[in-house]
Amino acid sequence: MKKRTLIYENIFKNIFIIILSLILYPLVIKPIKEIGVEQMNDFLLILSILLVSVCFANFEFSYQKSKIESLGERMFLHIVVIPFGLLLTLLLLSLVTAVGVVYPTLELTILLFSFLLYIGMILYDFWDILRAE
Repeated sequence: MKKRTLIYENIFKNIFIIILSLILYPLVIKPIKEIGVEQMNDFLLILSILLVSVCFANFEFSYQKSKIESLGERMFLHIVVIPFGLLLTLLLLSLVTAVGVVYPTLELTILLFSFLLYIGMILYDFWDILRAE
């Protein structure tokens, strides 16, 4: 299996996740902005639990445990990873929005932390797929 093919497939998958996240963003964010400030801390707790769960699932998954040379299995693996990436992206955007409502001065900081976490997820995904044989 050529590494170049794996890289292109992974780039396409991650671009697809970003585009899908941007399409779904307005649908997810609108209800969050309608949550009362007094309930937002509970919502942030729920978001935190979901983020930990998604991160654990995403980082536990490994291309290395699969038959990466098989096109069918490789495409299935990419499809399995998409919900994790999409959910992580939407949860991070929700977190930034919720923090912006409750703690406006921290919104930029949380945005930066969320961006770094997302970049880490993408880099891990590339590292994992490149070490698979």
